[in-house]
Amino acid sequence: MNLENIKDGELKEIFDDLENTFKENNIDFYMIGAIARNIWYAKGDEKFRTTKDVDFAVMIGSKEDYQKVRDDLMKKGYTESRTNAFVIISPNGLQIDLLPFGGIEIDEEIKFEGKGLTSIKVNGFQEVYNLGTENVELETGHQFKIATLPSIALLKFIAYDDRPELRFKDARDIINIIDHYFNLQSDLIYENHADLFESDDQEITLEEISAAVIGREIKKMIKDNEKLHLRVQRIISEELQLMEKSAFIRNMVNESGKNVEKIAAKLEAMLNELK
Repeated sequence: MNLENIKDGELKEIFDDLENTFKENNIDFYMIGAIARNIWYAKGDEKFRTTKDVDFAVMIGSKEDYQKVRDDLMKKGYTESRTNAFVIISPNGLQIDLLPFGGIEIDEEIKFEGKGLTSIKVNGFQEVYNLGTENVELETGHQFKIATLPSIALLKFIAYDDRPELRFKDARDIINIIDHYFNLQSDLIYENHADLFESDDQEITLEEISAAVIGREIKKMIKDNEKLHLRVQRIISEELQLMEKSAFIRNMVNESGKNVEKIAAKLEAMLNELK
């Protein structure tokens, strides 16, 4: 598995440091973001964009616990970011996002003293932790909880909704996940979602089936959080109402090469299952 052309030895060393530090502080965690996505893509020999970031969601009980993790990593040669209070830099220059959740957020937002970005929203992180990860054995020898592709799509919908002016890549990543999902998860789809193939719509595409399955998987995670469940439905509904006027949908069109109507059909399939 070639993860972003980062040498296995360099990535293994970083994972060793993070895993040991989390265990020493009795902190649970899971991997999210681009490397998590690419791990799933690599299992299906799918091509993926390169990234230089490693993202972990860390379950933290207090700001003091979070600072202790950062301090322990600093002792191992890591440094603080000048632009983001939630980022540390590895000794070989790799950016590592440590995104806390679990017991310290207020109204789903976490704020810290620091430089640059000092507040983040973590809506959905707990739901993904509860029902949206799988244990994966990595080629570095580590076994980590990895956010599933539907979980990654969920977090990207939320991140886009939080800051649409900055998160234009999220729409591209979501449609990319939808378009590759059938190839990557065909066994799961055939075994658990065979009813979707019995649709009266004879022209339903595999990508629309994939979108529906992702909608079902997201609903499993968030159905007990009514506020979040309604929020995700609202995000998709608003973009569908805008259609070609939606920057979100236009970014999906540019990524996939499909027209607005085909993109809308996938989003509608997902929305129907969320409802």
